[in-house]
Amino acid sequence: MMIASDLKPCPFCGSIPLLEKKPLWSEGGHGYYNCYEFDIHCINPVCGCRINLFNNNSIYHSEEEAIKNVINAWNERVQI
Repeated sequence: MMIASDLKPCPFCGSIPLLEKKPLWSEGGHGYYNCYEFDIHCINPVCGCRINLFNNNSIYHSEEEAIKNVINAWNERVQI
């Protein structure tokens, strides 16, 4: 897991968000070895705000592009 300094705080509770890099395979299982998906979620367990983009992973994009896509989606969301 990584903390990205350029992420805006959670729009619901103001907590720090966390950028998570998750493998697309399981140990001993099938999948895309050495490929990852990325999501961002609020570290406040009560809030649970999360963003995950469909097909935003290192199969279809470079890791840098996938990270940039999810950070942009998090930072551009509509605040309620």
